[in-house]
Amino acid sequence: MRHFGLKLWSKDFIKNKDFVVSAEKALKDGLFNYLELFALPDTFEETHLEVKQRFNGIKTIIHAPHAIQHLDISDPEEFENNRQRLKSSQQFADLLDAPFIILHPGMHRGESYLQESMRQFKAFNDSRLTVENLPGYCSQTKCELHGITPEEIKRFIQETKAHFCLDFSHAICGANTYNSDIYEVLQAFADLHPDMYHLCDGDMHSTNDSHLHYGEGNYDLKRLVLQYTSPDAFITMETGHGIPTDVQPWLDDITYLKKLISA
Repeated sequence: MRHFGLKLWSKDFIKNKDFVVSAEKALKDGLFNYLELFALPDTFEETHLEVKQRFNGIKTIIHAPHAIQHLDISDPEEFENNRQRLKSSQQFADLLDAPFIILHPGMHRGESYLQESMRQFKAFNDSRLTVENLPGYCSQTKCELHGITPEEIKRFIQETKAHFCLDFSHAICGANTYNSDIYEVLQAFADLHPDMYHLCDGDMHSTNDSHLHYGEGNYDLKRLVLQYTSPDAFITMETGHGIPTDVQPWLDDITYLKKLISA
């Protein structure tokens, strides 16, 4: 049975408590199978008591900050700052017994940036660290990225012993960046035996990662799930933008997807 995860941000425990309450109920009612918590830097002390109260015992995966929160592991001058920015993620992982901490490769494109990202990844010395493949370009930082191709991610896994999170939208955007066959790229990523997955809808012809709700784009979601994920996969629903008020859009997503893949 595939497992579907709901994503929260640690800032939700500060600024969006109605959503947290809604998420807690849905997870405890078994409407979602696990929580993915995006741990913003320096939020552990302010939120950990409530996080533990609400979600202790709920299977949880942690997502570390990335370049938008100034954690860029391709910058050698930021290594110690990056270690500090990662700290809350590790603390939340300890608190909730999370098996994975997803950490992006850094910004820019080229061998030297890839090498530095792998060096810092190893230097953090945390067996829970999980590399996620990236799109070719970040629209928020206006920067090219690395960790795009199956070959780069394979090197990351081999050289750092990282776990792997396959992000379908990132893979599709990256394939379009290099004018590669999307399904050949997805098969190459699947051959790396991902430990988990991120899934949203989007435009199959775009290089922009749009995080659409299921059914709002033209991804062949049924094919993505059935052909490229394992039968017991953990799939985080990375859908939607803006500040949510309750979990209903994600309940709609999980209903849509389960119906689609069972048809």
